[in-house]
Amino acid sequence: MHELRAGDIFAGYRIERVLGAGGMGSVYAARHPRLPRLVAVKLLHSAYSADPVFRGRFEREADLAGRLDHPNIVAIHDRGSEDGRLWIAMQYIAGSDAETALRAGALAPQRALRIARSTAEALDCAHTAGLLHRDVKPANILLSESAGGGGERVLLTDFGIAKALDEGTALTRTGTLVATLRYAAPEQLDGRAAGPRSDQYSLACTLFHLLAGRPPFTATNAGALIGAHLMHPVPRISEIVAGMPTAVDAVFARALAKDPEHRFASCAEMVAAACTALTTGTAPARPMTGLGGSAQPVDYPARGRAHFATDAGARRGNAAWWVAGALGVAVMIAIATVVLTIRGSVDTGAVPASTTAAPATTVHAWAAARPTIAMFPDLLPANPDSAGYRGLRCSFATKSPEAVWDTGFDCTDREGLQVQVLAHKDPGTVERFVATVPAGATQQPRSRYGRPLTVHSFNGSTGPWLLVRFDAAPYSTVLLQVYWKGHTHQEMIDQWLSTAPL
Repeated sequence: MHELRAGDIFAGYRIERVLGAGGMGSVYAARHPRLPRLVAVKLLHSAYSADPVFRGRFEREADLAGRLDHPNIVAIHDRGSEDGRLWIAMQYIAGSDAETALRAGALAPQRALRIARSTAEALDCAHTAGLLHRDVKPANILLSESAGGGGERVLLTDFGIAKALDEGTALTRTGTLVATLRYAAPEQLDGRAAGPRSDQYSLACTLFHLLAGRPPFTATNAGALIGAHLMHPVPRISEIVAGMPTAVDAVFARALAKDPEHRFASCAEMVAAACTALTTGTAPARPMTGLGGSAQPVDYPARGRAHFATDAGARRGNAAWWVAGALGVAVMIAIATVVLTIRGSVDTGAVPASTTAAPATTVHAWAAARPTIAMFPDLLPANPDSAGYRGLRCSFATKSPEAVWDTGFDCTDREGLQVQVLAHKDPGTVERFVATVPAGATQQPRSRYGRPLTVHSFNGSTGPWLLVRFDAAPYSTVLLQVYWKGHTHQEMIDQWLSTAPL
């Protein structure tokens, strides 16, 4: 899993131990080659280093984070490339993080506020510099004792998915779901543009977690959690934590508003309001938004009110989501543009995709399949109105009652290739389905990103098509069906499958 071991010399740094690992790379504690100190070296996984999209993201991390100079932000010392592998040397912080601190339960209110205040100051500094963090969560808040015994230090780390507010490069158009779902703002989940108040929302979720010992929204699956952020009302922390002033409910109602315009003006203002509510029991002033040229107050939900979102725009469609949640099928809510016709077995006499028209896909329906988009950020478009790899246009699809998949996309690129991306409950469901597939030619190539694939070739009534499965988790819950009129099985494999960002 890790490319470097203790004692290795890399870019002049002597590796001492592994500090952690993520989807893009690993972080090591390393000895500086010239100074008597440790640094944290982040190394992009070699499997991704050759890919220009991933290299661009990694290089941008150093460029953006290196512009920040704040006592509550982990500093960037150096960056470079070694044997084609990109790396960043960062400030080493000895200690723990807020996620580890939460393992013992909720934090004392004053400590929670102190952590949130320092994090808010770091975020406001980044926002002033034109940067978003986009992944604020307890695990990215480092805690360390001050060298001079001045108490606990708080530092925000991992700007690896930060972006300039004015950035418009293709690297962010893929719609990667980069935020941890428990702390992700609604606009990060339904395709709207993120902004500084998106980070504020994530910080508010983090503060809620620090105070209550649990985040505001919890669920057993990704689709239900996304639905909670998009549709559910903000939980009353006063009903979760004994002795918590009810004034704090109003702070979280505003900081976690579905509409970013209804939140606080800055992260620091949000934390200050929470401090006031906790210490004096006084609720903050209601936010005012321009409406037809006049200021209108936002209506905070009263105690005992039925389950409705606090913002009018988010309330639309709320009842439908709640019904689906009660049925345990939140991830299957969709209004489709194309009806898929998979019925639990492969019909080798027809192309797997039909062209039956249906109403347009909604943003909230699209959000239900965000976990699939997160697996294939460089393949699938971020929302119904954008395009993915090679101009790929997709519709979120409903299914027949007999189908074994949960959510699906039906897509066509600018060259006429058609691909269905079908997500299943678990790998076992895929295994059972594939066992029903008729015997035929099978290949086991690797994808562009080195993932092992099993490809089944079929001949339908309109031409050849492929059934593609992934052999390793978490992708092993997904099946692809590929059809390209006028192309043979091998041409589809050579000209699309081998180069697609899978």
